[in-house]
Amino acid sequence: MTRIHRALMAGALLLVVACGGGGQPTPAPTQQPTSASTATPGATPTTAAPTDAATATPDTTPSVAPSATSGASLDPSQSDAGIAATVTLTNDTRGGRDGTHEIYAVADDGSECSGSFEEPDFIVVAWYDDAPDGMIHRFGISVAAEDVPTADGSTTDVADGGVSFDFVSPSGIGTQYTGNATRENEGSSMIDITRSGSMLTFDFEGVTNDNVSFAGQFVCADA
Repeated sequence: MTRIHRALMAGALLLVVACGGGGQPTPAPTQQPTSASTATPGATPTTAAPTDAATATPDTTPSVAPSATSGASLDPSQSDAGIAATVTLTNDTRGGRDGTHEIYAVADDGSECSGSFEEPDFIVVAWYDDAPDGMIHRFGISVAAEDVPTADGSTTDVADGGVSFDFVSPSGIGTQYTGNATRENEGSSMIDITRSGSMLTFDFEGVTNDNVSFAGQFVCADA
C-alpha cells in the first residue's frame, strides 16, 4: 500500500464515529523490595532514620498531556518519520483507557506530515502497524490547508478540524476516538497549530460523541 493510499485511508478514518468497546489496562510496575541490613552479633541495636521514600507524600498528580500552556513537548526524533503524538483520556467509561498514551510513527507504515495529497484539507497521520495490544496504532489530524501557518513562530486556532486515533484491541470494538465538529454526532475538537521553522505542533483538546474527553499534542518535525 502506497503512502498516498495510507494518507487517504487516514482521512477516511477521521470521518468514522467512535463506537463502544473495551481495552486492556497497562499493568503497574512492581515495586522491588529493599534489602534488610544484617545485624552484627553483640552490637547495640540502632534505630534507622526514616528514608525519603518512607516520609514522602505520595504523588497523586494525574499525568497531563503536553499542551500549548504546559510548555512541554514531544521528541519526534524518537520516530524515524519525525512524527510523534500523545493524548490523555478522561471519563472513558467505554474502554477504561483513562491516562496518557503515546505513538511514535513508523515511516514505512505510511506515516505522513506533508498533507500534500489531501488539498483542500491538510491531513497528518502517524502509523505504527506493529503496536502491541492496548497501544495507539493510528493517529490522525485533519484541518483546512489554509489554516496551516506558514510564518515562523505563528499560531492558528482551529475550531473546525478533526482529531482521531485508534487503539489496538483483540475485539476491535470501541477502539476509535474522534472529535470533529464538522461531522454530525462526531464530537468536537479545538486545535492550535504552531509553526517553528519546519516543525508543526498541533495542541488539541476535544470530546467524543459519547463524552470521552481528550487533550494532547501531535508534532511533525518536518512539514
